[in-house]
Amino acid sequence: MLFFYPHAQNVKANRWLALFVLLMGNLLLEVSLRGFALRFTRFSIGFNALQFMMAPSLLLSALYFVKPTRTFAKKDFLHFLPALAFVAAALLLVEGGTDLMIKKLFPIGSADFLVRDLLPLQLVLYIICTYLTLIRYKKAAKTATTFGESLTWLHHFLLVLSLVLLFWINDALIGINFMLETMPVVYTGAIFFMATLSGQQHISLISQNTVPTDMIDDPQPKRTKKEARISQPILVTLAAELNKQIVEQQIYLDSELSLPILAEKLGISVHDASYLINEVTGYSFYNFINCQRVEQAKKLLVSGEAERLNMVGIAFASGFNSKTAFNTAFKKWTNMSPMQYVKSLDKP
Repeated sequence: MLFFYPHAQNVKANRWLALFVLLMGNLLLEVSLRGFALRFTRFSIGFNALQFMMAPSLLLSALYFVKPTRTFAKKDFLHFLPALAFVAAALLLVEGGTDLMIKKLFPIGSADFLVRDLLPLQLVLYIICTYLTLIRYKKAAKTATTFGESLTWLHHFLLVLSLVLLFWINDALIGINFMLETMPVVYTGAIFFMATLSGQQHISLISQNTVPTDMIDDPQPKRTKKEARISQPILVTLAAELNKQIVEQQIYLDSELSLPILAEKLGISVHDASYLINEVTGYSFYNFINCQRVEQAKKLLVSGEAERLNMVGIAFASGFNSKTAFNTAFKKWTNMSPMQYVKSLDKP
């Protein structure tokens, strides 16, 4: 269900989460498959190594939910070093026929700490990292007044998973009888709730989007809340990238800038770019860009650049491609012509 997510949202994030669920199921099938796997050494090594990829898949899923536009970086490969280390150890350090997963590392109380007991400890670490990632995202989202809270379902998903982890650690190291007896029921219930929460992500995201207004320059059909074009987490990420392009890159100074060019820089479609600008600023693309250009022109006029450059020079330096376009936009946003604005600066 997650790999072929029907709503086509957060595809990469859902596929990493699908891998996590698949590998968790791999653990549940461990007892049934272990006897078969031991007959084939290479299969056994690969089967066990995959289990060390389970926890990293959870964190990577959260990272893609938080920032859907992220790309897989070289440092992300570090998360899979434990799996590679297991393969190396299985091939080099263990005699043929020996299952490395049940190799004793050290005693802990009346029990032995085995290699396979590293798995729940690894998952503890990654659940904490995933939770902290969501907390940072939630704090960042609160600073953007356009956006509401999101990914609540993933918080609940981690809580259910933490319950599973608690029973897993008991099974591996502690052995409280009551928990051992109820473990099958808890695992079954946890699978049900995690599946339910995963299916709720579309509902929780679209319910927080606002209804976009009509685009002046790029008319599109009106959409209801349930038909919001871009989901909440993606909107937050794209808004940050848009702000970066405007504030840091100052792309509005390019007189050739168009909606398709901006969309390409953001890595989204033209209609999505138009929707993003309208949702974040309330303006159409051209109104938004012209507003930025007028503000730049005002800065140049205040700084005294008008003495070095004539008004045509100010227009081109601000990103306009003609004096007519400059005058029209300037008057629209300031209710006065550029010359009137300059004269108003001299008034006490």
